[in-house]
Amino acid sequence: MTETQEPPSPSHRSMRIISAILSPPAIALGTVTVFSFFSPIGTGLLQPWHSFLLGLFFIVIGPILPLMTMVALGKLTFDVRNRRDRPLLYLAAILVYSAGAVVAWFFQNHTMAVLAVAYAAVTSAIAIVSLFWKVSAHAAGVAGPITGLIWIYGLIPVPFLLLAVLVAWARWRQGLHTITQLISGILIAMIVTAGVYLLYWSVPFIT
Repeated sequence: MTETQEPPSPSHRSMRIISAILSPPAIALGTVTVFSFFSPIGTGLLQPWHSFLLGLFFIVIGPILPLMTMVALGKLTFDVRNRRDRPLLYLAAILVYSAGAVVAWFFQNHTMAVLAVAYAAVTSAIAIVSLFWKVSAHAAGVAGPITGLIWIYGLIPVPFLLLAVLVAWARWRQGLHTITQLISGILIAMIVTAGVYLLYWSVPFIT
């Protein structure tokens, strides 16, 4: 007699929905939209719409294409629960973010360039930590961009940090991470992002 797997409870399904809605690509899409159409310093040589397309490819879609490909081939799941499966995915994302920073720099789009550098730096930090210990990239992918928004727009985006807490809670309820792993992901993203903006935001790539 084979053992049947119980369907997920309504609570578990709700946690999965929260994780999907507040996924790093979704947060990245919102951040790219704000930085393209409401940048306090403009978008350099690009029109806001072109800046949006640049961010859409290099910050939202491009970094997750390898993962989407592996999921489509049945090699991985979106959660990537095995820590050993993450390094190459992180490396691919870092390369895409870095390329995006170079392209944004070329077009003097300082807002998008610094955002791409921040993404590359946070992903690098998470990748290094993940070589030794599992940390929540999902929580980091929410906390990092919101930290960038706070750096540029002040206190207005601060309440959005609650989204990082909400997604951390959802990931914990699903049993995907411990509380320590979630807090570590949030703190790493916030500290590294703040460091990038401290170093680069007030120093334009093109003078």
